[in-house]
Amino acid sequence: MARACGANGRAYLRTVMSRQAGQDAPDGVVGLLRETADGLGQLIADHIKLARLELAADARSYGQGVAILVVAGFVLALGYAFAWLAIGLAVARLCGAPVAFGGVAVLHLIAGGIAVASAVKRMKKTSLMRGTAAEATRSVSALTQSLEGPAS
Repeated sequence: MARACGANGRAYLRTVMSRQAGQDAPDGVVGLLRETADGLGQLIADHIKLARLELAADARSYGQGVAILVVAGFVLALGYAFAWLAIGLAVARLCGAPVAFGGVAVLHLIAGGIAVASAVKRMKKTSLMRGTAAEATRSVSALTQSLEGPAS
């Protein structure tokens, strides 16, 4: 096996077919097809490995976003409860304690709203499997260029 380094700095293992006497594959088209098929198989396997790694990283990132949303949702629910408690106390007494509960409710509602907006904005910025997409695009362009032949 021989090591080759891709444009992105990753090391790839290329298989080198050893030829023994009496079992030589003919040089030419058949040999090139076999070598191309092996290379294409390795390329697809590398893309699948990259996709798995990126999928795990993306799932971890979305998991963190969901955890933030759960906490922010709890803060909003707490603020909502304080707001209704303040309204109830205000109607009951018209002064005093409701102002304090109202202030706490407003504080919780503002904090929860900011947290939800921040988490949603962060989740929208996350692009899924961008490395895999870039590598696949690079591979397709390399394959199409090699099929078109050298540029004159």
